[in-house]
Amino acid sequence: MKDGAIQPKKRPPCRILVVDDEAAIRKLITAALVADGYSVDSAEDGAEAWETLQSNRYNLLITDNSMPNVTGLELVRMLRAQNATLPVVMATGIAPIEESGPHPKLGIKAIILKPFTIQEMLSTVARVLRGADDHNKAPQTAAATGAEDDGVSQGGKLAGPPFPANTPQRILVVDADRNFRVLYADALTIPGVEVDLVEDGAAGWEALQTRDYSLLITENDLPNLTGVELIAKLRAAKMALPVVMAATRLPVYHLAQNPSLQLTATLEKPFAIDVLRATVKNASSVAGNLGLKSKNCVGIF
Repeated sequence: MKDGAIQPKKRPPCRILVVDDEAAIRKLITAALVADGYSVDSAEDGAEAWETLQSNRYNLLITDNSMPNVTGLELVRMLRAQNATLPVVMATGIAPIEESGPHPKLGIKAIILKPFTIQEMLSTVARVLRGADDHNKAPQTAAATGAEDDGVSQGGKLAGPPFPANTPQRILVVDADRNFRVLYADALTIPGVEVDLVEDGAAGWEALQTRDYSLLITENDLPNLTGVELIAKLRAAKMALPVVMAATRLPVYHLAQNPSLQLTATLEKPFAIDVLRATVKNASSVAGNLGLKSKNCVGIF
């Protein structure tokens, strides 16, 4: 049920619950936090986490959003419905933009986009715990009182409003599946925005060297050059370009082991058109915090 409940070495008062349905990510976060002196429990989905929260006290909840049974946002809403003031860090492949924005009492203190570095996670955790008031520093259960009213605070790689005004003007899509290429073209091509479509990584790399783009969207499972290999070449060439990986099977392990890839967001296929458009809309603001700023942007979507 739990990957570990190891007693911390340096910070006995601070206890954290990590929730993620990806075992590799869950174990990676748990191991890093334990090594940094925290006491950590983990759960593999929101339903298991909810059960754990009913019987244990924690100083912080770190949760993914897209999970079976109960999503991260649903878990946080359940907490707030019981007036629990437990601080929350959401570590997710794509920020739940349209859902998190209208709910100012969710009390999500930071949102970190996967893949993230261990240092990003540790510094975010330290900042959130430091920022907690005296009431929240005492471990809270789901039955604690005093709901927060400080709005959704986006930390980690996210900053600014949830609906940025600017989005990329020219987009390169790399996908071997013709149906998905058609979908991208239909969903993203509007006046003032161009979408180039190629079917393999080698063609994608050639396009990147011959034209200026504001955003790259790529599958990982590609002929000639995988998405991870394409992005690695991009970063090795010092190309400052926001990247969204949209894949049927996200290479979670490779992404976690290679933070230098600096993905802006990830999408797991199949996805809804509105989710795709929201991800593209959010790419500019996220890219700014990564130091990957688009040169030509217009307001779309």
